Amino acid sequence: MAKVTTESIFDAARQVLAEKGFEKSRLADVARRLEITPAALYKHFANKEALFESMNTDWLEQVDGPVWAANVRAPEEERETALHDWLWLLASRRREGFSREPEMMAFYEEQLADRSVLIDPRLQDFAAAVENIMAWDTFRHQRGMTIMQTFTYFYHPFFADKWDDNLFKALFETTWLEMLPVVTQDIATTTAE
Repeated sequence: MAKVTTESIFDAARQVLAEKGFEKSRLADVARRLEITPAALYKHFANKEALFESMNTDWLEQVDGPVWAANVRAPEEERETALHDWLWLLASRRREGFSREPEMMAFYEEQLADRSVLIDPRLQDFAAAVENIMAWDTFRHQRGMTIMQTFTYFYHPFFADKWDDNLFKALFETTWLEMLPVVTQDIATTTAE
């Protein structure tokens, strides 16, 4: 029997999720795939919810990893382009990652719905990234929040069934042009001292 790793547990859990869905999945199913006892699996995760939540977080980090890496404060003359490209990277990574693993996307969407959350909990982090790229410092990341809420269609799993549209990129660009006045607006930012 090979050593059980978090990665192998997640792989087995993904297979079970794809076959049975979250509600019908059990830790015993995952353990059986790993050829270990359920008790051995409980040493890694206290329950099914903890396993699947951890797996989901790991998957999202893989999908969004390049997006977080691209969160770099841009020089003033490059900020518009940098923000545009960062938003498109987010949309592209979500579109590709969610289509590659639809069972994970469905689970993520279900988790958000179960928490009665329409907006992705990562919205605050995305808004902070926007503010960082643009060198803004608005109260509670207001401009970043406005931009991320406007682009929700392009990264939230609720809209994933619309992402295969041939006009996806055109719609993104139209949305960008509509948001450009907010992006380029010269406002005085203040910081608390």
